[in-house]
Amino acid sequence: MFKFRKALTLPAVLSLTFAVAVAGCSSSTATSGGGAASTPSPKSAEPAKSADSAPKKTKLIFWDKSEYVKEYNEAQKERVAQFSKEFNVDVEYVAIPPADLKTKLLAAVEAGNPPDLLLADDFVAKQFVANNQLVEISDILKKYDFREDSKKYAYALEGLYEIPVYHTPNVMYVRKDKLEEKKLDPPKTWDDVKKVAQAINDPKNNFYGLGFQLGGGGDSSGRIENLIRTYGTDLVDKNGKVTVNTPEALEAIKMDASFFTEKLTPPGAVTGDDSWNNTAYLNGQVGIVFNSSSIYAAMRSEKPDLLAKTLILPWPAGPKRQFGSGGGTVFVMFNKGKNIENAKKYIDYFYNKDFYGKLIEKLNGLAAPVLNGYENSEFWQKPENKGWFGASKNIVPLGDPGPPDARASQVVGEYILSKAVTSIVVNNVDPKKALEEIEKNYKRVYEKK
Repeated sequence: MFKFRKALTLPAVLSLTFAVAVAGCSSSTATSGGGAASTPSPKSAEPAKSADSAPKKTKLIFWDKSEYVKEYNEAQKERVAQFSKEFNVDVEYVAIPPADLKTKLLAAVEAGNPPDLLLADDFVAKQFVANNQLVEISDILKKYDFREDSKKYAYALEGLYEIPVYHTPNVMYVRKDKLEEKKLDPPKTWDDVKKVAQAINDPKNNFYGLGFQLGGGGDSSGRIENLIRTYGTDLVDKNGKVTVNTPEALEAIKMDASFFTEKLTPPGAVTGDDSWNNTAYLNGQVGIVFNSSSIYAAMRSEKPDLLAKTLILPWPAGPKRQFGSGGGTVFVMFNKGKNIENAKKYIDYFYNKDFYGKLIEKLNGLAAPVLNGYENSEFWQKPENKGWFGASKNIVPLGDPGPPDARASQVVGEYILSKAVTSIVVNNVDPKKALEEIEKNYKRVYEKK
């Protein structure tokens, strides 16, 4: 699945508040309210205890998204409890389903009561960069050895406000058994993808080479945009000027349309939504799909036999370039938070090398580390995990290389790319006219024309 991955939600908000009692440290010279030091009674072996002798407990409100893999939030909960005890901080840790997080955040920010620390998807966090709502974090970026591709999440036109936490890659799922039957190598390019699909396509037995769709959602838009870009064309430039109408882009949308006109996809693919391809692959009906970790998680728990027949590979290269697909999660701090210093302390506590590495591993390869130094570990060298790490490389931000702002979300939300390809497939529209329609709609959004 493309960046707009399906919400992997838990049934309810997990709200975990830690108030770890820490015994007050007595001292023979404990002060009270900043006054003179008190003197212990000569009749007592123990020093007198002042009500103010124990350090005052501070607070931290930390909102996290609940992950599909429950071990992640359990590990985070345990880490928060350790932090609470070690630093004498009362931490309110709340894990919220991704589908609910944006609404709750908007309400909290509107009320002037945001969390001190937020861990969320990059595209959710980025909307709070404007209007001076977040804490600038360039100093924190310098403290850790972030992968260069991870640093892209931090960038916004206004400055650096997001601290990378982990990559959430999308991958290419391929039926390994079908390749073996036809003695085919795993596909590495878009041309390979089509050739493999043609070779394994078997409509008479209700099996199709490709599980691609054109209905509303991020999956279709992500696939078509990736094709156009790997053919050598950026849809917009770094300033937001629309640059999509090129001969290379024309060839790319012709290629995407051919997947459907040549009947390499099942009936219903033209109207299929973002869950359609999951179902098609899990039902054993298609040979290749692009998706996020949701298919992998479903196979692990429900269809291990299908998982054994599946290869997990990076997205294919085009004639000119190759791009990964997916997104990332980030930390942000709200400047109206009341406990920013504690938020920074927890970030330091979080990036402990052993804890961080083990936390990412608990996500079972469904997320990849944003820090250098993990790729060659035993966990990431396992065949079932190596593909996920590879898929995390070259992930580009939403709307790249254009400005990281709301316009990129708008063009996806309007399904501009998938509607254009649908017009070729269903209405036999000339591909050149379909490309001109893409250009016109992108200019309407990006250039207000």
